[in-house]
Amino acid sequence: MNSIHIQPFPFPSSSPCSSKSIMKKKKKSMKKNLRSSAVTLPRFSKWAQQDLISRLPDDILHIILSKLPIRDAAVTTSVSKRWAPLFPTLPYLKIDAASFNPRDSEMNRRYRRVHVEDANDWIDTLFYVLGTHQVPVERFEIAVEILDYCELDFYEVFDELCDSGVKELVIKNFYFRVLYDIPLPVFSCETIVKLEMSYCRLEVPSNLTGLRAVKFLVLTYVSVSNGHLRRLISWCKAMEKLVVTYCFKVTNIVIHAPNLSELEISVCRPVGISLKNYPRLASVAVSFGFDNDYWRKYLLSKERKESGGTNEATKLVTFLNGLCGVKDLRLNFSFEYRLILSKERIPLPTRLSPKCFLVELKKLCLSWPNHYHFFNTIVSCLLNSSPYLMELIICVDTSYDSIFCPTALALDFWYKQVPAECVKNHLTSATFYWADYILEDSFDFPRFLLLNAGTLKKMNIFYSGELKEESETAEIIKNELLTVQMASPNVEMTIQPIISRNRYISSFWIS
Repeated sequence: MNSIHIQPFPFPSSSPCSSKSIMKKKKKSMKKNLRSSAVTLPRFSKWAQQDLISRLPDDILHIILSKLPIRDAAVTTSVSKRWAPLFPTLPYLKIDAASFNPRDSEMNRRYRRVHVEDANDWIDTLFYVLGTHQVPVERFEIAVEILDYCELDFYEVFDELCDSGVKELVIKNFYFRVLYDIPLPVFSCETIVKLEMSYCRLEVPSNLTGLRAVKFLVLTYVSVSNGHLRRLISWCKAMEKLVVTYCFKVTNIVIHAPNLSELEISVCRPVGISLKNYPRLASVAVSFGFDNDYWRKYLLSKERKESGGTNEATKLVTFLNGLCGVKDLRLNFSFEYRLILSKERIPLPTRLSPKCFLVELKKLCLSWPNHYHFFNTIVSCLLNSSPYLMELIICVDTSYDSIFCPTALALDFWYKQVPAECVKNHLTSATFYWADYILEDSFDFPRFLLLNAGTLKKMNIFYSGELKEESETAEIIKNELLTVQMASPNVEMTIQPIISRNRYISSFWIS
């Protein structure tokens, strides 16, 4: 028997007496707690007079101090003899502009603690903290806007950190207009395991000697050429996770990483992604979130004409052809990306080449602005090329339809499709999320799965809580889907409204 669960929208009850009864219960429980606390407090009064936190081991206290702003952590040296040696032996240092600004600094109040007030005093304090530190710093994170202005001073800082054996290094440049050049000592460091860089200029030296131990590499808003990025990735042989977010200048990302298991890429312009050597790659997430203004310029740009005739559809297929060993795949397509694809003349194939089938893929998450015909083609291609897919998640954002009219759809697209192997014999879970409002063709694909998925056990339908009345929307979904002759006799269907669509979609992207 098929079962359906319609979960109510989590609004507080509108009953006139419900709020009063709740308040009465709260008052009673508060009085009861006060009476019980008045009785039990003397029993534990001797413990209240003791400093139990100071009895914790050093490694626990170090973790506590690492969560505090560095200026507050430094003050603990004057608390007691027990706390005095903790800050100088703290293995983690997280520094920002406010760390060494005066507490009553006008910069702190006006710019929310982003800008350094006096660069010379700030640098002197940083040198003092590092000079009086009694142990090597294992994790160093700095986020300021004077990296370029005080380039020589920071060269000494990073040189000292790398020589002392730093394991985690996070460099965040907050002066977005001027990119910071990564200093050479970073490239020669042999102990870094985690490296994060943002708003910088990355030029990898040809005689690279360090970074062999890097397992986690994050590049955010970094200016780097194709050759330098490829050299860095291929050099980091131990790398297990790579995150590339909105990097400039690069037009083709080539991955040579024998130990890479997790890959996340977000692009704001047309970029090719090519996977060459990745035997352990299990999770891939790519967001094609093109900038709203950039794509218009790109369509008429010399850059597009000089791309050798390679269009976005070809780039996408080339990327998909390299994912045969991936188990978890997440793809996010922006509205602007669809507009670029609509200008291309080469269509997507109905399936990938058999030698490029995604034979290991178990979970697929797709997010796009609407049920456009092109994205239906992507879903069909991926289903036909993923014989053992078990979990499918579809997020559809219909908010753009209030501004742009969608292209004409063949509403019988899914009725003409032959069910893929995974749909008939392996798919067990399907989740759909519809933002803003439900379109006419929103039910076509869920209905197709119910008709053909013989092993389907669960289907989740989530919709925006702002859609009409909750009961009315749930009834529409129920009438559209529960009247289908289901291929699987034991499908459990859940229909549930969602309060925050952005949070819900991001949960798919992050998980």
